[in-house]
Amino acid sequence: MESLEASLLGPSDAIPLVVELAQAGRPLMLLPLALRQRRGHRIVEWLDLGVCDYAAPVLSAGVALSVVEMERAWAAILAALPTADLVRITRIPGEVFGRLNPLALLPGAKPIALHSSGFALEGDPATLLKRICQGSTYSEVARRSRRLQKAGAVRFVVAETVAEVDAIFDALVRQRRARFREMGRFDLLGRPEVAAFYRDAAKRNLANGFVRVFGLSVDGEWIATAYGLVHGGAFHGILIAMAGEQWRSHAPGILVATEIMVWARSEGLDYFDFTIGDLPYKHGFRPVQRTLYEIVTPRTLRGRVVMIAARVEERHQGLAAAVSGGI
Repeated sequence: MESLEASLLGPSDAIPLVVELAQAGRPLMLLPLALRQRRGHRIVEWLDLGVCDYAAPVLSAGVALSVVEMERAWAAILAALPTADLVRITRIPGEVFGRLNPLALLPGAKPIALHSSGFALEGDPATLLKRICQGSTYSEVARRSRRLQKAGAVRFVVAETVAEVDAIFDALVRQRRARFREMGRFDLLGRPEVAAFYRDAAKRNLANGFVRVFGLSVDGEWIATAYGLVHGGAFHGILIAMAGEQWRSHAPGILVATEIMVWARSEGLDYFDFTIGDLPYKHGFRPVQRTLYEIVTPRTLRGRVVMIAARVEERHQGLAAAVSGGI
């Protein structure tokens, strides 16, 4: 929250709405929401400001709401919100760290086209890749790794100092900027406040290891970079980037990803979360896809019109989503 406040809330038009649900004085859950003005209507949405892949409340220990209880809770939450035309919460996972996500229990929760994926990390880190790679993926990774070793001194770095965070993150921003410009796509990190948020979060969490920044270099040149979160025994990939044409045939993005997989298992983590998106290389690691849901609740006639218009646009143009992008 501190990084959001420091970097993103100022430039945005969002008004934070942190809703606490309690029963008989006992806190049950916290929902970080935001009120925003969008093209003539007011909308309550998740407090992600474009940098969060999932929506799930913070639950007190031992809390497990039934469908009926969550329906009542949702009515109380809606009653506590300020005036708005629409309430829309999207990218809701069905469960989080083995606990059901109560938002996904709501009858109005509908599956969306976007999904997340990941796989279990098990056994000896030294033989992890042999076990998780599908088909020819392992031999291809090994071949490209050997080829890269011939190009120079290869080093995989997990940033441990502020200087390393800055150096690797600077390279990540440069690499993404070049790649997205080449593809003619918008890069979220092109917004200075978003880049500042990610950098600040990495530095604030350097000591506790919640945020991790990785780099793969050859003779001191960063050829691939990545950014992820560690929480609840899992690694969550957030950003990945790689150098351009000179290194593309070495597949540095896949190589840094596999290095992170082995590192994660060595750290005792038991799940690798690709988060959202469907980059082709992910299929080489037997990921399990997970359904994501959305809740859209119109609260005025204008909100209903906005909801219908959005659904029509999605049917004709496909799902459009601004995401931070998973590893």
